[in-house]
Amino acid sequence: MERQDDNPAAAAPLALVVDDEALLALEMEDLLAGAGFATLIACSEAAARAVPAAALSVAVVNLRLNGELLGHGIIRSLRRLRPDLPIVVVTGYDSDAPQADLRGLGWPTVRLQKPQHGEYLVGAVRDVMAQAKCGARPRGGRRQVDRV
Repeated sequence: MERQDDNPAAAAPLALVVDDEALLALEMEDLLAGAGFATLIACSEAAARAVPAAALSVAVVNLRLNGELLGHGIIRSLRRLRPDLPIVVVTGYDSDAPQADLRGLGWPTVRLQKPQHGEYLVGAVRDVMAQAKCGARPRGGRRQVDRV
């Protein structure tokens, strides 16, 4: 039996990236891998729902997949199985757009705006995971990463 400290990859937190745009999904995978995460990419709603939520440390979910607004349903499905799962929402919708409304999807959640999301992704993932770990919700309304 292999000890966990003998294999650094075994200790890596697992991030699920849900995006139908292959280049963006690969870019997010590279950023997360560079920050020490193991990653899985799901390019469809069915693929995302097939991933066991209990194994995940965080999920990065695009709201619009294959031309449809499916991200909300994916988040609800993940949160039914794991209510405290940290989630980063990546979207091209402005934060004031009705499609980008994240109310009712649970917590902890951070929103990133496309196309600037890449430079903020690792920080947002760490932020949402820290919120989940300590149980502290942000104070004073939207966080800086939510304003991007």
